Amino acid sequence: MSPDPSRSTDPTTLLDQFEALGEISALCATLAARRAPLAEMQALEDLVNRIEEADPHAFRQASLDLHDRICRLTKNAELGGLAAGLRTRLAPLWPVWPVGDDRRQRAMHEYRALAEAISDRDEDQAAIVMRGHLRALSREVLFTAGLCPTDLV
Repeated sequence: MSPDPSRSTDPTTLLDQFEALGEISALCATLAARRAPLAEMQALEDLVNRIEEADPHAFRQASLDLHDRICRLTKNAELGGLAAGLRTRLAPLWPVWPVGDDRRQRAMHEYRALAEAISDRDEDQAAIVMRGHLRALSREVLFTAGLCPTDLV
């Protein structure tokens, strides 16, 4: 049984962690758009295609793999490590991440837009999409877990 996320920390701290993850991930997306080799961009596109076909359990893990892959595309191990550390701290919340059809469709739209921005070397768009993706994810996860009063978002 997974740990009760409500005992992990308070909602304000969780929001801070998600916000930090969003900002670091947006920076990672920016650098990935700038630095990713063409061959690795194709691998990113392939991963997005695999995510779309994944079952709900595999979808969550593949989504985390996508975030990790984008961090590696930065060619900056420190930024990747910061993002990975935050994802690890937030890991008790991943099991409550809703992966119903509506959320999957929105996530896939966000993943495709993110992969496209990185492939197009559009640094600004990559950051915008990543930041927005993580803001939406944080709201959904925290509300689903019953941890986020509306006045904190």
